[in-house]
Amino acid sequence: MRIRLVIAALSAVVAVSSCGPVKYSSSENLNLKSVDEYAFIEPVADILYFDKKNKPVYDYEYSEAASDLVTSIVSAQRYPFSGVIRMDYDGSDREIRKWIQNIGSVSTSRLNRVRVPNDLLDAIDRSGHRYGVVIYSSGYIRSREAIRYEETQEAIGNVIGAALDAIFSKKDKDDKKKSSYEPYSNPQNKTPYDCNMYCVVIDTESDEIVHYIHPLPFLENDPLDGRDMESMLNRLLRDFWE
Repeated sequence: MRIRLVIAALSAVVAVSSCGPVKYSSSENLNLKSVDEYAFIEPVADILYFDKKNKPVYDYEYSEAASDLVTSIVSAQRYPFSGVIRMDYDGSDREIRKWIQNIGSVSTSRLNRVRVPNDLLDAIDRSGHRYGVVIYSSGYIRSREAIRYEETQEAIGNVIGAALDAIFSKKDKDDKKKSSYEPYSNPQNKTPYDCNMYCVVIDTESDEIVHYIHPLPFLENDPLDGRDMESMLNRLLRDFWE
């Protein structure tokens, strides 16, 4: 299930990367810089690892490390966020995790209809804040063996394709027709990593999402690299302080 969610999230960022940043603001149109401090909910991260046969496997350790990296970078910056509010995403807060994961698949025209989980609203309320911030990141890391495997499979496929083309197009060549065979290449399956990230702002008084920020594109960023993630977070959260 988590593998499908991560792949869907990454597919979405590829599909809309040419459209520029995606943002949503509710009718309240809150100025993010006008709030003194937001409750900072523990981030959610989902990371896939492509094994030596280039197959995706959900990696719990990488996902936890990616979440911790986001927390450490945000905590060290000047963002107006409280100390991180820890959640039990693999236990009692599992449904909140699913809700956060699925927000990215909701069109901006429907975000005003999304119901915020009561447990999430309660967590923000208990922190003494009206507004809460949630950050979600998804991505993958492809091993060198996975890249070599993909290149080998591609090379084998092209050799076989060229041989079959030569056999079946012999008559066409005798008739002076040009072969239509073109070597296949899929560079997307040979990139070492990708990452996607978005931010949601929740208002506990109206019980709704008041902001959604997704500054595209984030392609070919390493979800476990401090510099890449800091750069991504600065783009994601600039509206809170610029």
